[in-house]
Amino acid sequence: MKKLLFLIMATLLLTAACSNGEQPTNKKDVAVENNASETSEAAKFPEYSIVKEYIPNATYKESLESDNDDERVILFENANGKSFKSSYLKTRNILQIRDLEEDRLTYNKIFRPEK
Repeated sequence: MKKLLFLIMATLLLTAACSNGEQPTNKKDVAVENNASETSEAAKFPEYSIVKEYIPNATYKESLESDNDDERVILFENANGKSFKSSYLKTRNILQIRDLEEDRLTYNKIFRPEK
């Protein structure tokens, strides 16, 4: 009986420890084109002007992947899928732009937005 009770308790403990407790981030689709007017939700962010310089002039759908106290991630997608990813690490003031098609970092510098 003790072995059965121990086995049940161990199973419950392992099952409870398996969840990571993190809430999934909500994706907010901005759904605008890169060559459209500056009225998109992503255009209001201070790093957007630099991101626009390093992404080629083409039609991209922008989607805000996450925006929290530590990081803001914007995905740029074309007809073939995800093309570029912009990551602004707010606590360290670092802006990174990654080309997802060629799997390379195109921009990685300290960025201090004007307040």
